[in-house]
Amino acid sequence: MTKVHERPNRASPSEAGSFVEEFDRLEQEREEKLRVLDAEFKVKKRAIQKATDADQKEILGDAKKHGVNKGVIRAIVDAQKLKRKAEAMIERADGKVDGLESDDRDFATDIRTALGSNFASFGLGAAAVSREESDDDQDETTTAVVDAVKGSVSQEEWDAAAKAQH
Repeated sequence: MTKVHERPNRASPSEAGSFVEEFDRLEQEREEKLRVLDAEFKVKKRAIQKATDADQKEILGDAKKHGVNKGVIRAIVDAQKLKRKAEAMIERADGKVDGLESDDRDFATDIRTALGSNFASFGLGAAAVSREESDDDQDETTTAVVDAVKGSVSQEEWDAAAKAQH
């Protein structure tokens, strides 16, 4: 049987239990506050979405009166939204590279320069874009995205990427 060694600076089991109880009480309070905050956030988020949806519906109605198809508007906005997300991801990736040690950062920069900086310059990216361009049944969103990607590179880069795919 193992003998428990008592130390003069060690709390008794009941004292240690009181620490656990207090810690757990605080944890439960935090969970409740976060639950309430989350519920409040969801209500505010729904209100913002509802107001924005109403405003967008009004704009689409005005556009329709002027002969602009809502599908075109949505396709362009979707493409812009994707572009903003891509730019944010690139910025986060750049931040990761910037966080490297000096030698590693320089090496990573050299690698990225050698690879190129946009999607269509990669063989797989060019293949995907080319496939989408040749698809006669493209939806408006896909067409807008392909046009945005193609518009972000020079004709030389586009042609080089197309050649690399074949």
